[in-house]
Amino acid sequence: MKFKLIVLSLLMAASTNFVNAQDNSGKNLSGENRHEFRLSVSDGLTLGSSGILGDGLTDAILGSKRSDSKTSMLFGFGYRYSINRFRVGADLGFLQASSKVTLSGETAPSIKDKGLNFLILPTAEFTYFKRGLVELYGGASVGVDLVRQTQTPLSADRKNEKMKNKNDFSASVAYQVNPIAVRVGNDRIGGFIEAGFGYKGFATAGVSLKF
Repeated sequence: MKFKLIVLSLLMAASTNFVNAQDNSGKNLSGENRHEFRLSVSDGLTLGSSGILGDGLTDAILGSKRSDSKTSMLFGFGYRYSINRFRVGADLGFLQASSKVTLSGETAPSIKDKGLNFLILPTAEFTYFKRGLVELYGGASVGVDLVRQTQTPLSADRKNEKMKNKNDFSASVAYQVNPIAVRVGNDRIGGFIEAGFGYKGFATAGVSLKF
């Protein structure tokens, strides 16, 4: 009789644990959802500045000049998988820049120069404080910056025919370190702000969706 009672108790305990495991199969030990998607925008000042410096050096050598320079902000999409206090994932970033080039000896721009930066940044983060709706964390990323440079003539002038469909492609190591970041929201939706340095710039803000 006692043996049957013990077996019955063990079966009930096992059933309860199984149900709890099913209910929490997609969550951390803390009860948070594991999967997180992010949409963000960064100032992109680092990429913009490096592009300006590189173009400035080239222009100084060739004797050309630039005007109507424009640089967009860096728009990003990211994913995180949470394991207790740690998160791993990746960020994708896009930034576009353009300018008009006046070649040496000319008085007006004859070429339009466009550059597209595509960042791929595997990322790791650590949450060092969480209470209520507020979460503080930091992170670091190392990846690659893919750059496509396109030059097209502004007119059908014969001397610029050779510039048509001129495309250059390059790749370099990219990084981002955000020692200070804060997310405000529940375990479903929230907003975040990150401060640091690297290829994304000095400040990033966006929305976070967890499930």
